[in-house]
Amino acid sequence: MNRGGLQSHQTIRWAVAYGLFGAPRSGASIAFALAALSITGNPASGATALAAMTTAQLVGALPIARLGRGANSIAFFKVLLIIRTAALLACAAACGTGAPYAVFIAAAMAAGLVQGAAFGYLRDSANYLVVQSQMTRGLALGAFASDLTFLLTPILAASLGSLSASFSIAAIAILGAVPAMILPSAQNNGEPQAAKPRTKSLTPEVLLWLGCACASSAAISGIEVGAVSLAMGFNLQAGYGAIFTGTLCAASLVGSIGNGLLNRAYSKLQVAAMFLSIIIGTALILQNSFGLSILGCALVGICAPSLGIHYSLQLNRLVTPEMRAEVFSVLKISTSLGTILASATLGWTSVTLTLTASIWMLVCALGAILLKDFIVGRRLTKAPLSGGAGLATVPALAARRLSERNDH
Repeated sequence: MNRGGLQSHQTIRWAVAYGLFGAPRSGASIAFALAALSITGNPASGATALAAMTTAQLVGALPIARLGRGANSIAFFKVLLIIRTAALLACAAACGTGAPYAVFIAAAMAAGLVQGAAFGYLRDSANYLVVQSQMTRGLALGAFASDLTFLLTPILAASLGSLSASFSIAAIAILGAVPAMILPSAQNNGEPQAAKPRTKSLTPEVLLWLGCACASSAAISGIEVGAVSLAMGFNLQAGYGAIFTGTLCAASLVGSIGNGLLNRAYSKLQVAAMFLSIIIGTALILQNSFGLSILGCALVGICAPSLGIHYSLQLNRLVTPEMRAEVFSVLKISTSLGTILASATLGWTSVTLTLTASIWMLVCALGAILLKDFIVGRRLTKAPLSGGAGLATVPALAARRLSERNDH
């Protein structure tokens, strides 16, 4: 009983840490805009600092993640989080002292440089803190906490920003540092191993799930970034764009709760059905009907957490323990690329073309999954079953089929 209570307590602490980790990124859009207004007099300059932070995240995620290979995941995560917090506090100091805006941007880049790798090690730490039988529930709780953070942090940043822009940045920096304080320590379960040939982390199947994550992120970001355009397309004021993002987030919260209650992995058929739901939901948003657009946002939002958890579980299964943090860092890159693609497409074209492009990305991702399953099925069917070797292979094939059903 005590052991079970301890494991449950660790799962909750990990989930809260996972949610609060995203606080700086969630509040940065408003906090940086207020800081830019304070330093340069132009709030639009905040986008420059945010873009620099995101670019640094893309560049630094994998190299920095590799630096921690073989280290304790939780300890290395805490080191990276201290660096990020110090960089964000430097941003607050630069804003408060009226330093050149280039100094502010440099500090934001330093914060972004370690963010992707920190995410990878935070996700990898779940393997040591969350019981494997409860992993889906733990990831669902983390997704729920992350959605709440995404909803509440901008409000906090705006409220504190009315007093002081530097105070707003300092607040989200401290909030983002909480995971380092509450995440329990744990020893890596892996034992020292003899030298062995280096294994590839980015195998074709890993790349497949990373591509799926990018496509899903592009669809979700297209709705979030294009919410104002959607509202204005219905002759509504820009502020009504919150209806679309609010519906998306509320449905996502419901989806996270559902995953936590079910606590089970999804089959191939269920994954395909969720992909189709997001595709249909995105298509409904493009219809000239306010009601159908809201329904589409709900469909996308309710399936998004389930797919995100599935991607995470598949990547965790496909790579060796020492490579997991790196692959999860690349997962962060993939989702960021999806957001960048959606934002860039919206800036260059329109919300209609942006969502249409995301639909085609999802269709290609679903097609790749189905093709992969078909090829694997064909290989199992055509396996040689002649003679004694064939008889010996039958139990192995049965075991592989059983393993695949359990994994998927």
